Amino acid sequence: MIFLLLFIPKFFIIHKGWEMSVWLELSATIFTLIPLLLAFLADKYFHKKLSSVLSTLVFPATYVIFDWLIGKASFGTFSSIAITQFSFKPLLQLASITGMEGIAFIVLWFASMVATLWESKFNFKKEKTLIRISAITIIGILILGGIFFTIGIPTGETVKVAGITVEHDIDYSNIIDVNTPKSEIEKYTKEIEELNNELFKKSEKAADFGVKIIFWSEIAGILFEENEEAFLERGKSLAKEKNVYFAPSVLRFHYDSGYAENKIIMITPEGKIDHEYEKTISWYPTKSDGIIKTIDTPYGRIGSVICFDADFSKFLRQAAKKNVDILINPKFDTQMISPGHTFSGLIRGVEGGYSMISQVNEGISIASDFRGNVLAYQDFFTTEDKTMIADLPIKGRRTLYTYLGDWFIYLNVIFLVLLTTKTIRKKELI
Repeated sequence: MIFLLLFIPKFFIIHKGWEMSVWLELSATIFTLIPLLLAFLADKYFHKKLSSVLSTLVFPATYVIFDWLIGKASFGTFSSIAITQFSFKPLLQLASITGMEGIAFIVLWFASMVATLWESKFNFKKEKTLIRISAITIIGILILGGIFFTIGIPTGETVKVAGITVEHDIDYSNIIDVNTPKSEIEKYTKEIEELNNELFKKSEKAADFGVKIIFWSEIAGILFEENEEAFLERGKSLAKEKNVYFAPSVLRFHYDSGYAENKIIMITPEGKIDHEYEKTISWYPTKSDGIIKTIDTPYGRIGSVICFDADFSKFLRQAAKKNVDILINPKFDTQMISPGHTFSGLIRGVEGGYSMISQVNEGISIASDFRGNVLAYQDFFTTEDKTMIADLPIKGRRTLYTYLGDWFIYLNVIFLVLLTTKTIRKKELI
């Protein structure tokens, strides 16, 4: 019964969120439910063997361990319960210490405590120790988080950053699926030219508004052999003429190949290409070196990742260790996975102490500072002009999570190992 109650809503969260067969969606649903299912089993096993306080900790501890492991697999942290708390800013600050798994732990610990009280028919006298410990811990975390959020307000200068989206008439990624024949691309040559022109037009308009950093949503621009050189020269000219850092996100096709470059090209105000970053974590073949590229600017150190990259905390920790101040994150989503997929990435900014701006085609675009405070919000499906401009702090902050990493996960592992060992020994004595 519990499995069905979990399975049905989870399936419809995943259903039509990506281009997958129904069988793959069913498999993905089961896969992402593993942490909760194992947490229920562990809770059932330990429930009568421990005191109320220790018993309530088993459920969240088991979940965060396996959710963390799932987060290293192909789905990242998109399915984590933690993303449901993005709008709860006092609790969100915990991510800067424990990572997002600490948030999930508190949510499920609270659920476990309510279940325990329910079972005791809310006999508060009997469960007074549990109530005291949990109340002091959770209220303390929320108070400190609220203080941290309030006194951590960014001070100093800001910079205008623009994310540009132009709606695509077709999904050009599908051309890769048929091995990118030249004849297929030629069908859309005029359409692609108009698309790229519109992207440049909107970028120039943003620059005239005073924007200093401009980037496009994922695979916004389309490149192939015949138009690449002209495109790059145009990008260099725009950056130099408007005195901006210009980072177009493009899909660069290679004829007769199942490989295409999904990348960001960072162009300086001097009209030079500083670096290119190719999407690292992708369902399509990638030749990324797995290194997040950064550039030092008068507006802080800027880094960039693409879409799914932001769902993996270990990968994004690179940005924090490189002292990135602003991370740009072009994405291409679907309505079914919005805004959860955007939230998942933005929590990385709280973990790592940098501001983050996600510009999303077919999704929710959000810019937030290193506290997770939303500075700009745009719904692709209700906005006519899909250009989002936000003033972001040019200075980030360092966090404990950056230095300590997944210490909270290891602590939960130790806790469960000790409980299991204690339970086994107790059985042997009996």
